[in-house]
Amino acid sequence: MNCVNDILRSIGKAGRNEDGSYTRACYSAEYFAAVDITEKLMREYGMETSRDAAGNLHGVLPGTEPGLKSIIIGSHLDTVPEGGLFDGAYGVAGGLEVVRRLKEEGRRPRHTIELYGFNAEESSPLGGTFGSRAVTGLVSPEQPGLAEALKSYGHTVEEIMGCRRDFSDAKCYLELHIEQGDYLFSEGQKIGVVSGIVGVIRYKVTALGHSNHAGTTMMKNRRDAMVAMARLITEADRRCRAIDDRLVLTVGTIKCWPGSENVIPGKVECSFEMRHMDKAKTDELIREIREIAENIATVEFEIVNMIDKGAVSCDAHLMDVICEAAEEAGESHVVMPSGAGHDANPMAHRVPIGMIFVPSKDGMSHCPEEWTDSEETAAGAEVLYRTVLALDAED
Repeated sequence: MNCVNDILRSIGKAGRNEDGSYTRACYSAEYFAAVDITEKLMREYGMETSRDAAGNLHGVLPGTEPGLKSIIIGSHLDTVPEGGLFDGAYGVAGGLEVVRRLKEEGRRPRHTIELYGFNAEESSPLGGTFGSRAVTGLVSPEQPGLAEALKSYGHTVEEIMGCRRDFSDAKCYLELHIEQGDYLFSEGQKIGVVSGIVGVIRYKVTALGHSNHAGTTMMKNRRDAMVAMARLITEADRRCRAIDDRLVLTVGTIKCWPGSENVIPGKVECSFEMRHMDKAKTDELIREIREIAENIATVEFEIVNMIDKGAVSCDAHLMDVICEAAEEAGESHVVMPSGAGHDANPMAHRVPIGMIFVPSKDGMSHCPEEWTDSEETAAGAEVLYRTVLALDAED
């Protein structure tokens, strides 16, 4: 019997809001409540557990042949504010279902099975995929604002540097996830075999003008930072659409100073995030954005790179194994890229990765309406289980 949905609902007891949405911010009490629930299940299923300063939970089910490399499964336990049940937690639940089923069926894996519940995959002051970047040693101690952000959570840069692990004993990393887009749902496909994960590049863009009285400063004399930023955003959006239809640009946050109705904005700060599989496309876009900024004479712009997570490809052999597992399970499947970032991205810098997607109803995610039918979540867990069995049969 497949119990992934029961496991997912157990994790979902943590951080559930009155409106049915979920909020488990990094390092929050709600996040650690989910960690507690997951750790209890890991131990029930025979795993040894540990936690690190990055807030990650790590479970280990020892294999019968210590010389063989570990099969690692993982995803994240944090959520966006007022997000859904499935994003991240479903992948952890899928990993737990693999271990539970191995125990139920009396199978002892040859390879050690590891399971991670990562912290801070979602955007935060620490930067996205923070927990998995800490484990893979991809957190830069020079990351802008890192020390201050960590201090607010009761940790230090040195502690995070100490979270890095050795991957020489790891065979691969697998992640089960909802698609968070509408392709599988629209096409009626049950399983997505991920070919790669787009690069995610994020900049802090600041317009520096001059604050002045809103009633007495004539329009021709204004150095309005908000107007200048608006011009930059609209022109950047136009350029993005012209470069490539798979290139995306999002200006998701905006701050204004001094923030008064009767004062001309003197400073405006925004986040510019761009995604594509081809780094040349994002390089072209940021180059054009800089050119646009230089030609807006009323203000000065500062453009600072905050996050640069390059695109990664999934391992061809793992993709083949996942396709075969889907066929054996009788599930329709299609090879596709991921437009969202995942913990598999930093993991790909250390080990071969494979990802399995299941449909998101109407392509909805990062919202309370996020939904995947129970038959589809069970199918994804079945494919993950069969993938693990096939990999465990290999050396």
